[in-house]
Amino acid sequence: MKDIPIISSRTQKKIGIQVLSAFAGTILFSSLLLMIPQMTTNGKISFIDALFTATSAVCVTGLIVQDTATFFTDLGKSLILLLIQIGGLGIMTIGSLFGLILGRKIHISDKFYVDSSFGPKQHLPIGRFFGIVVAVTAVIETFGLIIMFLTLHFKYNYPLRPSITFSLFHSLSAFNNAGFSLYSKNLEGFNSDFIININIMMLIILGGLGFPVLAEIINFRKTKKFTLHTKIVFVMTAILILVGAALFFIFENNNPQTLQNKSISIKILSSFFHSITARTAGFNTLKTGNFTQYTLFFLTFLMFIGASPGGTGGGIKTTTFALVTAGALSSLRGRNQIIMFRKRLPNDLFSRALTITFTAITIILSATMGILAAEKCSLTEALFEVTSAFGTVGLSTGITPTLTTASKIILILCMYIGRIGISTMALAIAMRGVADRIIHPEDSITIG
Repeated sequence: MKDIPIISSRTQKKIGIQVLSAFAGTILFSSLLLMIPQMTTNGKISFIDALFTATSAVCVTGLIVQDTATFFTDLGKSLILLLIQIGGLGIMTIGSLFGLILGRKIHISDKFYVDSSFGPKQHLPIGRFFGIVVAVTAVIETFGLIIMFLTLHFKYNYPLRPSITFSLFHSLSAFNNAGFSLYSKNLEGFNSDFIININIMMLIILGGLGFPVLAEIINFRKTKKFTLHTKIVFVMTAILILVGAALFFIFENNNPQTLQNKSISIKILSSFFHSITARTAGFNTLKTGNFTQYTLFFLTFLMFIGASPGGTGGGIKTTTFALVTAGALSSLRGRNQIIMFRKRLPNDLFSRALTITFTAITIILSATMGILAAEKCSLTEALFEVTSAFGTVGLSTGITPTLTTASKIILILCMYIGRIGISTMALAIAMRGVADRIIHPEDSITIG
């Protein structure tokens, strides 16, 4: 007898459309709110700039066309911070959680959303899992807030209220991998402060690991083991951070505009910071526009990979990259199985990873060509900006505020797709599949 799927393709498509609509609706409504005169210091903002800012906040990117520190009022900054938190947790997560709090019964759509967004091996009840997501977020953000508050208040002599405001904003922005800052030069003024740098880095890493991994860490005392997913996330995160820091140090060590005149300890600190922040956070302690061409190219690669599934970051995800790499190596070795940590991974999972990677490359290259057609900028600048938008990173060489409306729309679409995810986007727009009833004759072609 043919297996009956737990969730029909029609229901899956409906849920995918709900996710797309929820993000789009929130972005549009937020854009209109940002256009209220009380939100900006001069009382006005164009619709395209409001739309860009709202998209960047909801999609936790951090690319800006107006300086957050000076252009927006306290009310405008508060709205941006709220959008960052909503976007980081996920609109559907918040909606489902509120529904459960108000007494709505757990629906099959809740289970499918958790499976598709956080992974299918969540053994916790849906309500408890959503509760853990919110609780973990609150605890980590509060811990980061306290550390930054103590540093700003006692070391830099910030008054009480600014200490709280700046600490709250940057802690939430860091954990949600948003990259928005209340400083016009981002965190460049703290490039030699070890406490603030390490605090921000830890918040970024924890946010980028993904809630499923954080849940496993919390429950490790009971389970005494990690799943294959978590092991891959740990290994890939460590490799990307270490390799990224080493290459950043090598590429920028003799650059007089960045690391050349710094002490060895600050060079190491800055190298680790930018290796970590390039994987979807968007903060910077050195001016990105001063980086060498090969540094920008390598950071583009890190932005493309991004964070891990079920977290607050973007990109194709560490697990996707790991699977594609493992599959390629297995093929080169003449093996017909993909083995990771002594576990065999299904071929259809490898096909999905390849599809996501190829689609992401196609989107980035298409958007880059669009930017090049509309702007007078270099290929490196255009590719860096587009990848930063798609990976929901927020790093920029400095061309974002000068872009034309057409280029801003391209980046808005990249941020939106990057935050939604290619899988969810495909689920929402895919036509209903029809099972093959005919077995076609097999043939072969020459490749390579």
